Parts: sequence; C-alpha cells; structure tokens
Amino acid sequence: MSSLTRRRCAGLAAAVALAIGGAVAAPVATAAPVPAIIAADTTETVNTATIDANATSTLTIHKLAQTESNGTSAGNGLVDPSATGTPVSGVTFTVTPLDFDLTTQAGWEALAALDGDVSAARSHTTGTPSTQTTDGDGLATFSGLPVAAYLVSESSTPANVTPAEDFIVTLPMTDPSNQASWNYNVHVYPKNSIVDSTKEVSDSTAPSVGDTLTYTIKADVPKLDVAGGATIKNYQIVDPLDSRLSYSNAEVSMIGTGAAELSEGTDYNIVSAAGDDGKTYVTVTFTEAGRKKIAEARDAGDATTQVRVVINAVVKEVSSGSSAISNEAYLIPNDSQTKWDPENPTPDVPGEPSDEVNSYYGKVAITKTGTDNAEAAKYAGAEFQVYQCTPTGASQGGVVKRADAGISGDALTATEVADGATTADAATFTTGTDGTVTIDALQTNDFIDNADVTNPGWYCLVETKAPEGYELQSGVITFQVLKANVIANTDTDGNVLAYTLDVKVTDVPSDAGFRLPLTGANGILFLTIAGVLLVGGAVLLAVYNKRRSAED
Repeated sequence: MSSLTRRRCAGLAAAVALAIGGAVAAPVATAAPVPAIIAADTTETVNTATIDANATSTLTIHKLAQTESNGTSAGNGLVDPSATGTPVSGVTFTVTPLDFDLTTQAGWEALAALDGDVSAARSHTTGTPSTQTTDGDGLATFSGLPVAAYLVSESSTPANVTPAEDFIVTLPMTDPSNQASWNYNVHVYPKNSIVDSTKEVSDSTAPSVGDTLTYTIKADVPKLDVAGGATIKNYQIVDPLDSRLSYSNAEVSMIGTGAAELSEGTDYNIVSAAGDDGKTYVTVTFTEAGRKKIAEARDAGDATTQVRVVINAVVKEVSSGSSAISNEAYLIPNDSQTKWDPENPTPDVPGEPSDEVNSYYGKVAITKTGTDNAEAAKYAGAEFQVYQCTPTGASQGGVVKRADAGISGDALTATEVADGATTADAATFTTGTDGTVTIDALQTNDFIDNADVTNPGWYCLVETKAPEGYELQSGVITFQVLKANVIANTDTDGNVLAYTLDVKVTDVPSDAGFRLPLTGANGILFLTIAGVLLVGGAVLLAVYNKRRSAED
C-alpha cells in the first residue's frame, strides 16, 4: 500500500473514532441530571422501583355515603371515576404515622406481620397526627406527608353518620397500573352509612287526661362491611318524654327485610330515668350481641330493615306551661362524639333527632250562671260530664237537643280544678263556691295523630246535676278545642302557653222562676197540732196513773 493510501486510511479511522466518541458523549452530557446512564447497572430502573426516602405524598380521602350497591370492591389507591355515592361533608379525619420504616424491606415485613389487625397497629403510632375535615365535595386532602404507614381514623362525624372503620394506608403504594413504580398520590374511598329515624304518634284514643299516647320510632341500621369485620360500636335510641307524660312501657323489635327476633336483656336494655328538666328519658341501648344481630340483619336485608321502638305514655294534666305536648326521639348510631348515660340523662342528647310530633290539649273552664243573676255561690254544686259527639246543628257554645247530640262512648276522664283544688282523674266535674270548674284537659278536635282533621268532631257537655233551686239543662252544650286557638295563645317570646276555652252555662230557676201554689191548709195544720196534744196528754195521764198506783 502506498504512503498516500496509508495516510488516507489513518485519517478515516480517526474520523470514525471521533464520530463514535461524540455519539457516546452527547447522551451523557444531555442526561447528566439522571445518573442512571452513567452506571452500568441500569440505575434509572432502580430509582423508579425503590422508594425515595426524601419524597412526600398526598392522601386524598373521598367521603361518600354508603348505598345498597356501592363499596363492593377494595380500593387500589388510584382515582376511581366509577365511585358513586353522595358526598358527605363535615367528617373529620385524623392521620397518625406509625413507627415502621418503609424505606426498608424489614419495615414492610414488620408491618405485614400485623396481619391486617388495625387494633394491633394502634400501639405503633408515633409523631404528630394531622387532621382535615371533608368539604362540600366530601374531600379531605393531606399534603406533604413523609414516607410512612398511617393510621386513618374518623375522629368526628355528623350526628346521623356512622363512622367508617379505622384503616391503615401506606404512603407511597406500589402503582397498580405500573408495578415497576410507586404512587405518591393516593386516593381512598371510605364509605359512611347515613342513618335516620322517623317518629309517629297515635293519640286518637287519647282525648283527655289519663289516656295513653303511643309513640312509634323507626330507626335505620347502619349498612356495614360485616364480612370484613366491621361492627356497630354503639346503638342507642333515646326518647325524652314531656314532663306532662307518665312513662308506661316500651316494646322493641325489628321490621323489614330479614328482620331478626330481639330479646330484652340479651339484645337490648331499656332504662327510664328522670332528668333535671322534668322529662323522663327512655333509652334503648343495644348490647354487643344485639348490635351484631342487627348489623347482620341489615347486611342481609335492605333499606327497609329497621329497628322499631313503641313507647306508651299516659297524659297528665296540662297545668301551666304549653298546651302542646311535643316529642322527638334521638338515634345515636355511633360512639364518635360522646357516650350517653341512660341512668344520668341530660337535655343535650347527642345523635340525630327524629321528626317532631305534637299533641295539642286545651283546658275548658265552665262558668255556671243563671237567668236570675244571683251571686256565684248559688251556682255551686252543679255537676257536668263531657262526651265525644257528632251533633247536628252544633255551634261553639251552643245547645242542641239530646236526641241530636250523637254522643258516643263513656264520659271522658280528666283532672278537675275547683276552688283552687285539683282532684285526681274524674269523669264528673263539680262547680265550686265561685260557680266555676275547670277541666284539664281535652285534646284538640281538629288535629289528631299529628295531622289536621278534615271533619273535626265535637265535645258535648251534659249537666248531670243542677244547683239547688235551678233546673237542669234541657239539652247538651257543644264546643270544640281548636289547634289555631291553642297555637295563638303565646307569650311575648312566642312560647305556646296553656290555652283555656271558656264555656258559659246558664240555668234557670226552678219552674223557670214561677211560684207554685202553696201546699197544705190551716185545717190540716190544726189537726196535726191537736194530734200532737192528744198524744202528749195520753203520755202524761199514763205517768200520773203509774205514780198513783205506786202510792196505793
């Protein structure tokens, strides 16, 4: 080969070497911030597959209401566009780090050794907890969380929300969409069972004092992941009875799909205790066995699976205060807020209130007068009874013939107040020395069973005994106790006060005030006196003869 040829080959070789060197060097310079290319063991793959100890994570909690169909599969830490349920606001979450070092395999294995036991994990809490409350979209976001395992608890929930079970989340988590990397932006979807209760009152058979009101409470049972070990930690139903009611008894059962049989003393206990406010607090508390039973029944059932509590209470006198006997019950479906002590009740009952139901009663003040306008004392001793009736041609305070009264049932029993004295329940009401008597109390005719009545009935007042020297009422006096009048009787603060309906009963003197002819005559009187004198003379003669015989 000539020297020229050798020089050309050497130059070509140098150019190739330079080109190759440039091709290798250029990527290294471009990727300088990523040292994986420099290393011979593919460091870039190792960095994405191992946890960055200096990284921070974001935990986003999506709080949704439990339904019959959602919450059927476990989450994986990623956003789930298919997640359904109404967002729940006002739930406060507490996130507490655990003392496991997740930058080491030993730390992961120690955490796994707990075998999913959240209770065991609680003994490993460390550091400072963080709290967030869900917003209107049901979201609570924790940012800047260091690498660690965390205990997530619902530290506070609205009254009608059953808290979800505590759970453990690791930050980060292996990305399920790319098993070769870590997910530092974790999303979780704990579900809450939102429960409610309804209240009904049956007072159609309680027109007066001494009768029984029946309250029926229907309470939802939280839908929980029973198979996953979720439990109802507390379940209580509290009914504060008005001070003018006397507690009689209560019955507890389940209704709806899959309803289970419940036994007092085994599944639940009933306690009635007086509060400082004069009310009687009736509390139904479910035992651990009872809570398990109703949770399993609800899990196997549907939204109709409920607990039903029926409470009977007797109406006492209205007296002073309000003519409205109001009632609402409270469902305490969790233990996240406070413990309710049935033996020591307070007015601040926790839990979610039911519907409020009302029964309205009014007093009836009977004023006895006469056409002779005599002093009130002359009208004392008149006696009355009250009946439910459907009179023909009735008017407020009017009089109808007895044949047109449509009286049904027995005379009503109520509390009598006369001359300032209160009697026990009575069916006959007697006017006092002032000619008045008050009946305490009678139910409104146009509002029964917590609803307006389309065709209200009436009360019929029957005078069963007239005052001395007066005639009985020839007919019956009709009247109604109306809700509008009861509600309108308020003080300056708008409080409903005891309402009294005034009924005036006017009697006429005997024989309508006419004087009957005098009975007897002077002749008869003379004969009567003569007879008395003859008898007296005979007695004196007998005594005289007896003494004379004794002297002889």
